[in-house]
Amino acid sequence: MPLFVVTMLASLLVTLGAPQRASAAVTDYRPATYNMQGGDGKWTADIVQIINHGYNVIALQEAGPRPPGSARLEWTSPYLTGNDQWNGWRVQEWLWRPQGQAADWHIYFVRTDFGGNRVNLAILTRYDANQVHIARPAFYGNNGLPTSRPALGITIGNTLFYTVHALATGGNDGAQLVRNIAGQAGSRIWAAMGDFNRDPSTLQIERGMHKYVTNEPTQQSGGELDYMVTNQRIPGYGGAAIGYGSDHYAVMFDVLRANAGVSLYNAHDGNRAIEVEAQNATTYGASIVSRNRRAGAWGHFRFVPAGNNNYTIRVTQRPAGTKEQCLDAWDQRLRRYPCDGTDGQLFDMQYWDDTGQLRIRSVRRNTCLADDTDSGWGSEIVTTQSCSKGEGRFNFRFDRDPDGSAAAVAF
Repeated sequence: MPLFVVTMLASLLVTLGAPQRASAAVTDYRPATYNMQGGDGKWTADIVQIINHGYNVIALQEAGPRPPGSARLEWTSPYLTGNDQWNGWRVQEWLWRPQGQAADWHIYFVRTDFGGNRVNLAILTRYDANQVHIARPAFYGNNGLPTSRPALGITIGNTLFYTVHALATGGNDGAQLVRNIAGQAGSRIWAAMGDFNRDPSTLQIERGMHKYVTNEPTQQSGGELDYMVTNQRIPGYGGAAIGYGSDHYAVMFDVLRANAGVSLYNAHDGNRAIEVEAQNATTYGASIVSRNRRAGAWGHFRFVPAGNNNYTIRVTQRPAGTKEQCLDAWDQRLRRYPCDGTDGQLFDMQYWDDTGQLRIRSVRRNTCLADDTDSGWGSEIVTTQSCSKGEGRFNFRFDRDPDGSAAAVAF
């Protein structure tokens, strides 16, 4: 058993004497979140698949009554975050060797369901945390007992990761829980991941906080409930939703990467997908439109490096034997032409004030992709406009789990 030095700090955390690298950025890790709908066999099936995709800090909700049967209990904390009426919560550390892994992983587990013992919180990571935390829940009853869940956190290096499960009755505790996390973290970098049980657009966060989302449903019922809130500004960061055995999808977070398949959604025009209008590979010069709520076959793209931190935007769909097609801004109206390397097909990737949104600048025109409001073609037509205008904001959605080894898109 490793040596642990226990220190109580305002009854909120336990410090463990395990050395860590001095990393202090969310992007130094590959985080993910997954509501397991009760754990059980998902530990050895779903979780192993997430690990095999390269994710190494995994926030878990509804983690079941205990970690998998082959895990062994390593350590239990004193009670944390109590009050005069409530002892608080005890965090356990378990060691577990997932299938195919050469070394043990660490499971930090806290019981938050004292009824069915199913809706508990956990964080699985390959790293040995040097601190564990319990952030206070949002709500307490008149008797001093909690009426909502706390957040479980760990410190790895100098970065704090939390797993969050807001109330199922609309997640009205989520905003205060995030504030409690921020207060506990202080000036350090932190990220809260989990099931917020409300659409990200309705979660009120404070200045200096950022939401990173999938821009698609994360639960089979259709809601986008699972995402990240952090105090770190990360250009081109987002989540990919992957379905496994739960009623929630796992969400894996990463930066936008070169050659990764994405669809693009016009944030100014009701989050409508941009796609090729004439869905025929022989129709060169077809317009690019923003029309449908979900991208069709011709609404998927790759950002291919073209030197000097510029990119071509290539249409993923093409019949066999035809030339690869690129978005082209030779004139103001965005069209599709065979890729030829000219400056009309070069774009500079930027981000809007909200770092989860893209601003795509035409190198030739020095203007940004937007829906048409000035030239009379109609708002469905994608053109280029002044980069300072609000029409030029695009959300992105990963087509699949991005390859973490690919180069990040430069902003």
